[in-house]
Amino acid sequence: MESIAVLDLGDGRRIHCKGLEEATSKWAQNYSGIEEATIDVFFKVGLGSVVVTYRYDGEAEKWVKAK
Repeated sequence: MESIAVLDLGDGRRIHCKGLEEATSKWAQNYSGIEEATIDVFFKVGLGSVVVTYRYDGEAEKWVKAK
């Protein structure tokens, strides 16, 4: 499924990416010290979209869906 992801670093900087994989990769390469970062992934559904937010879980060392 095609998606757009926005990596939000929490300090006003937002980086647009082509999907969750690209966003997590950019975070790991350049911003891994910012653990409060979030990623909003926009999935196209019909004429609108669905947004899923991910946050980094430092204990599990992986990105998880935010509740």
